[in-house]
Amino acid sequence: MEDNWIWRIKNEEDQALKDIYSMFRGDCLQWLQSGYNLDYDDSHEVFQASVIILYDNVITNKLTTLTSGIKTYLMAIAKYQALNLNKIKYKIANHEINNSIEYYVLTDEDEETEKNHLLQKAVAAVEILGDPCKSLLQLFYYEQMNMEDITVLMGYKNTDTTKNQKYKCIKRLQKIYFSY
Repeated sequence: MEDNWIWRIKNEEDQALKDIYSMFRGDCLQWLQSGYNLDYDDSHEVFQASVIILYDNVITNKLTTLTSGIKTYLMAIAKYQALNLNKIKYKIANHEINNSIEYYVLTDEDEETEKNHLLQKAVAAVEILGDPCKSLLQLFYYEQMNMEDITVLMGYKNTDTTKNQKYKCIKRLQKIYFSY
């Protein structure tokens, strides 16, 4: 029965993912919010990323047989995504605390130089990112277009696909930015 999910994801992709999303979304979001102290938006991002990882694992044959239920497998992915997100948040919070201490010592000129450096770093990261991510993020953040309009303009299947793509693009951009 559980291997049926693998077959369904490979052969009835849209319906299988819709079913997984509707069947497990509520439980997973509640569990992420209460167990991992994630807010509403972060729990949604983690859940969406987990469904994408599940899908990728099936499509790339990393997952060919389920030894547990699909929900258990999905929740395990979500757990690691939540732990990783909390680790990143902790590092950012510590970095911000350390930087705020340094700002008391910096002059206005030093602060302006630092802002320019960070801006140049961000612009370079966006250029390295390339399309379609660059276009998607520019449409959403700079043009302030809604997901429905972006979906139509960029030719994605639906707004969920667009949101998932946006999430992947942001993760790639963060990886480029912090390794730059």
